[in-house]
Amino acid sequence: MAVRMRHASLPEGQDIEVAEISVPSYQRMGWTVVDRQPSTTAEAQGRRRTQKEND
Repeated sequence: MAVRMRHASLPEGQDIEVAEISVPSYQRMGWTVVDRQPSTTAEAQGRRRTQKEND
């Protein structure tokens, strides 16, 4: 899914679309999310680790 992003140093209307997974990387570079559509796919959730795995 694509997310629209904007950078403060660019003129209004020069937004970009990036893959949702790339948003954190772009945010570290100063980009901000313009709008984000709700995801239609189930988000992956972390699995629980058993006590044996934690030892």
